[in-house]
Amino acid sequence: ITLSYNVMWYFFYRADIITETQAKGLGNFVSKFALPALLFKNMVLLDFGDVIWAFLWSVLVAKVTVFVLVCVLTLMVASPESRYSKAGLYAIFATQSNDFALGYPIVEALYRSTYPEYLQYIYLVAPVSLMILNPIGFALCEIQRWRQAISYNFYVDLVFAQVLKNPIVFMVIIGIVSHFALGQQIPAVLSEFIDGLANSFGGAALFYLGLSMVGQLRKLTRDTGVALILLITAKLLVMPLVCKDMVEILDVGVNSSSPNHTSLSNFAFLYGVFPTAPSVAIYAAHYNMELEVVTSGMVISTFLSAPIMYVSAWLLTIPLMDPTPLITELQNVSFNISVVCLLALVWTIAVMLLSRKFNRLPHVFALNLFLAQVNSAFFCGKAQVSWIS
Repeated sequence: ITLSYNVMWYFFYRADIITETQAKGLGNFVSKFALPALLFKNMVLLDFGDVIWAFLWSVLVAKVTVFVLVCVLTLMVASPESRYSKAGLYAIFATQSNDFALGYPIVEALYRSTYPEYLQYIYLVAPVSLMILNPIGFALCEIQRWRQAISYNFYVDLVFAQVLKNPIVFMVIIGIVSHFALGQQIPAVLSEFIDGLANSFGGAALFYLGLSMVGQLRKLTRDTGVALILLITAKLLVMPLVCKDMVEILDVGVNSSSPNHTSLSNFAFLYGVFPTAPSVAIYAAHYNMELEVVTSGMVISTFLSAPIMYVSAWLLTIPLMDPTPLITELQNVSFNISVVCLLALVWTIAVMLLSRKFNRLPHVFALNLFLAQVNSAFFCGKAQVSWIS
């Protein structure tokens, strides 16, 4: 879905159907109207009795761990003239996930019929970054501004004022207060209005996600390559593993062999794979710091997280499948892979023989490995044919 929206935006961008100003307007609508309405609605209707608080504590500890790790490493290796801004923005990049535009549709598709209560965790976890970790990153960026401009006055309360003025944070607070004040019910006068804005979030957010990614890779340079590799590793590998391990450690009240505990641990891993939110690029543009790294990393992390999320989602649905057709599909996939491997190996060996490089080092060892792989692929494919017949 995200790819289709991205292709649509590329076509509209080339045809001048949607201008840059209109794209910014759509982004303002999504971030300042649709998403706050969605958060307010779900905060009011949220049933706190079904929440497994160990999961929230696990995600909180995982995000704080990754945030501190990235921040400390950046402060140690970055140059003094940009040390604090890099530490703040990189730490935000590694911990703020695209929970709503990309994560919510995936969680809804996976757990709507089995664990529908998992959807509410996204609304509870999102404020962890917005209200706890992001202000620390903003403070580091403000420190960098203060160090670079002597005439700039640095006040800590400006950071907190900026956080409180964020409509996402503000509506979460108002939603929690309204949850207890209104008795988990939205008044009929506001219900249709809130529902209209909340229901418009899904399509508009995915479309804006495509808008925000177009043209960002042009800003990628060699100097930002190492930083991007480390940031994406922290976001897509370290974060999901830490989330999963923290659930295993902190969720001690549930038997580790129970299906609910296993599902919650898997959900924590899936949540950690969610890519970086486009709002981080807005933060970088606001401070005019590390914009190339953040925007390029946002696009790369989105595309790299897609196969990881797809494989993770597919693996999570395996326990719910009928084993007979599942085994058949695995056998078919194994057979198709064997056929593709045989064709590629035959072509590679033929090139090595015709070029007369097979008698040189290290091509001799490579040829033996290819022949062994041909044997393995041939007998694997033959076994699949005999099993199917």
